[in-house]
Formats: sequence, C-alpha cells, structure tokens
Amino acid sequence: MYASSHEIITKAENWRMSRKGSLLSLRDRVSATPSTVPVSEERDGSDSKWVAPSRQGKKAMTGYFSPEMSFAMHMTARKHGMSLQDAMADAFNDWLRKMGESPVGK
Repeated sequence: MYASSHEIITKAENWRMSRKGSLLSLRDRVSATPSTVPVSEERDGSDSKWVAPSRQGKKAMTGYFSPEMSFAMHMTARKHGMSLQDAMADAFNDWLRKMGESPVGK
C-alpha cells in the first residue's frame, strides 16, 4: 500500500538524474548553435572578460551615498545635460585641485 523509504529515495534520485540529463542535453544543444557575435568582438582565447569599448583602459570606482545625495547628483547632472559619470569626474577633478594635485580628466 505504501512505498518504502528506499523506493521513494530511488524514485527521487531517478527524477533528479533525468532532470540533470535533460539540462546537459540542452547545454549541448545551445553550445552547438553558431555564434552570432561579430568577428571583431570575439574573444582572443584569454581568460579575460569582454570589456565594452567605452570602459577599456578605465577602472571602476564605487561609493555608497545617502539616497538624498544620489538623487541630487542624478538630477543636477541631468539638469546640466551631463551623465552621472561626467559629473563625478568633474567633482573628482575639483577635489584633486583643492588638494593641490593636477586634475587628470575623465
């Protein structure tokens, strides 16, 4: 009337194994499809990640600010037709000047 715990475990293992098998076949099917990446954007075989052309040669700098500061920076940048990144670059260059250093641009 009731299945033994061994039968239940065996059925569960078979279900998991069949699910894994279907995922593996899906992976093989997806990897067999031809790539639509243009030749100029293909990787060179190195382990490095693809980097957007606008980010090449640049380094990310992050910070955590209050919601009010974030809102003020975004709104002021938009008001003056600037991106937030350009506004931050201006602010960093102003700070460098204040500290007696030469501004370095964007």
